[in-house]
Amino acid sequence: MMKPASPSGPLRRHAAKIALVALLSIPAIAGALHAAADRRGENRVLASLPDRPTDWASALALPPKLDAWINDNFGFRARLLRAHNRLRYRLFHEFPSIQMTAGRHGRVFLTAHGLNVPPFSAVTAVCAGDAVVRAGTPAYINRLFRDFHAQGLDPRMLIVPSGPVVEYQDLPRWISDRCAATDTPMAKLLAGDELDPLVRQSTLYPLKEMREISRRQMVFPKHWFHWNGPGLDEVAQLTLPMWGKPLGAPAPALGVITTQFRSDVHNLIEGIDLTNTVQEADFAGSGVESCYGGRCFPEFKEYAETLYDISRFHNPKAPKRRLVMLTDSFGSKISGWYARYYSDVEQVATNNISQLSTDQIRRLKEYLFRDRENMDLLILYHDGGATTGTLQYGLERFHEKP
Repeated sequence: MMKPASPSGPLRRHAAKIALVALLSIPAIAGALHAAADRRGENRVLASLPDRPTDWASALALPPKLDAWINDNFGFRARLLRAHNRLRYRLFHEFPSIQMTAGRHGRVFLTAHGLNVPPFSAVTAVCAGDAVVRAGTPAYINRLFRDFHAQGLDPRMLIVPSGPVVEYQDLPRWISDRCAATDTPMAKLLAGDELDPLVRQSTLYPLKEMREISRRQMVFPKHWFHWNGPGLDEVAQLTLPMWGKPLGAPAPALGVITTQFRSDVHNLIEGIDLTNTVQEADFAGSGVESCYGGRCFPEFKEYAETLYDISRFHNPKAPKRRLVMLTDSFGSKISGWYARYYSDVEQVATNNISQLSTDQIRRLKEYLFRDRENMDLLILYHDGGATTGTLQYGLERFHEKP
């Protein structure tokens, strides 16, 4: 006599299938519950859930859109991508984005300022070759200086050679010779006749000098886009003759401390944690009052946090004179080193200047340009920003008529 089938028999027979379906459904469930969290950190816009189709055309377009949404939103996506990026970097020394490239001798380079630009465009824009200065830039720089002079100001300008032209020997071999040449777009601009003679006399682009300094001192940490290190003190000294100051050191040298920092472009390389041992000025040990950020300027605290990238220093041992710096993001890395040559240094990056009202800019100018007889004005931008339009974007509202 046959025994009746156990009610659990079918479940046992299909247990493996059920387990497989359950296992495969976990990413879908996790994606539905935590999609927002998994969207962070990829430095791009991920696919959105497509709308319900309303006609044949939208119905035919639905599958690829739905597939893109599933690919961008499945559970544990962020963890898997981080693991993939780490493995790819460790095995092949490759980055998952055109924005970053591993060079030689352990150095990395920011090679593109976005995802919608040609690969290596951040390098080719500053190196010798067929790159040109953005149309209208020479005329704008001439106007910038003329306007400041009309306002009773006598600026000097430091154009910082960026990593690819200073540390060219660490670039991939196929482009290192090109970046080793000295006829860069900025060098050709200064050697030509498009800039007013007064502008050329008031501008320093220390390419050869910084290459020499970098052999002795840190100028560009190996995993950074920006500059940093004690070599910046020597660069600051190079600018002093533009104001008729001697190259000597009027105040004791600043002490140096060593700190571990994450790469300043770590947000572009999800999952790859690059760090650097960076040498910085020891302000506290050198008797220099230092401050970074909005809290440093209570005189315009209403919008100081908006400006964000600002710094201030006071050194009672230095010559009693004030330096005002209008800069891009390279400014706050060198501003403190100027405290050896000025009793007061006030640096304002113009990256967020578009967020200020006309009245706020007027009041900011009134404060920064006070006591003009006892101040020097330095404009500081890196070469890529100076030749591609960033300088004009940042400074135009500073010298335009109210």
